[in-house]
Amino acid sequence: MTSPQSTHRSAGPSRTATVAALDAPETIAAEVSAGLTGFLEAKADEFEDISPDAADISDALIDFTRGGKRIRPVLLWWGYQIAAGGGFDRSSIGPALAQAAGSLELLHAAALIHDDVIDHSDTRRGKPALHRQFANLHADHGYQGDRESFGVAAAIVIGDICLALSEELFESAQTALGTSPGARALRAQLRRDVMIGQFLDVRAEVMPLDDERLAERAWEVLSYKSAKYSVEQPLLLGAALAGADEELLAEISRFGLPLGQAFQLRDDVLGVFGDPGATGKPAGDDIREGKRTVLIAESMKRLSTAEVDVLAARLGDPELSDAEVGETMEMLSAGLEAVESSIEAKHAQSLSVLDDWSGGAARIGPEARGQLSDFAHALSFRQS
Repeated sequence: MTSPQSTHRSAGPSRTATVAALDAPETIAAEVSAGLTGFLEAKADEFEDISPDAADISDALIDFTRGGKRIRPVLLWWGYQIAAGGGFDRSSIGPALAQAAGSLELLHAAALIHDDVIDHSDTRRGKPALHRQFANLHADHGYQGDRESFGVAAAIVIGDICLALSEELFESAQTALGTSPGARALRAQLRRDVMIGQFLDVRAEVMPLDDERLAERAWEVLSYKSAKYSVEQPLLLGAALAGADEELLAEISRFGLPLGQAFQLRDDVLGVFGDPGATGKPAGDDIREGKRTVLIAESMKRLSTAEVDVLAARLGDPELSDAEVGETMEMLSAGLEAVESSIEAKHAQSLSVLDDWSGGAARIGPEARGQLSDFAHALSFRQS
């Protein structure tokens, strides 16, 4: 049976529909969080039917997905609202849209769990990373074998389960919203890009610092591992679920991609210079992990040969002392101004699209423009 929303998509959203206001991020986050918790609690019962030991999986996932900024769910929701224009009916669409948004949180959780394993990270959001939690569980229960190997294996499997559950939740959303080949294709592209971005990141971490493609590769990692999947693609996916045409999707990309790049550039700055109390990560964590970021590339242009040799020796060394990390942070301040300028430029590029949308295009009203502008500022200039 064809749903009303499927009929809406076949006609596409009206180019003249103006979005007066978007739902508040707090409201969206609360609805998505409630739906996600309910979904995972239902899965917990299924897991325990298989084995009581499988309760460790659901407990870990419920705890891991609790809280967070919910950036991707908010943007997917807003993408839908922008495309649907005045035709958005939250009472009928909201629960299914929360499922689609929640599926992105599960995909994000899987990426974070695996990322922490790859980077040998000890913490996530101020708590032990998942592989560390399971290594501790191994010790607490007096299990045999190597605790670290157990922790890594458990985290990899739970990350894979997260991916499977993400797909299941998205399929449930599409059943309610109506099947959209465009949305399905965008979902597949999002999933593919973030995984390729992760591989590019792994490969970049072992490249020599004098590689002539250092800056190019840093921008590739920034765009595909985070910028697209954190901002641009959630907006596009939400819009596609509402039936956006190619013209609107192109407009959304013009807004979302530079904003995603500003978001990740800020993340790279925080990975070196961020306050551990705010970021939940140790100071200079990206230095010990050996990240080849745009900040590294910009700093390389401004360091002496001797300083580059020191940086090459230290980048990626997990045993660096706090003093050595501090000295390296001082060296990387050489490229900080250039990165901050790039953040400001990318942020301004996104805002210029909002000017178009609220001007002659009449796609958003003043209140919606203010909400998007405030959110863009928060992503670009946040402290955590």
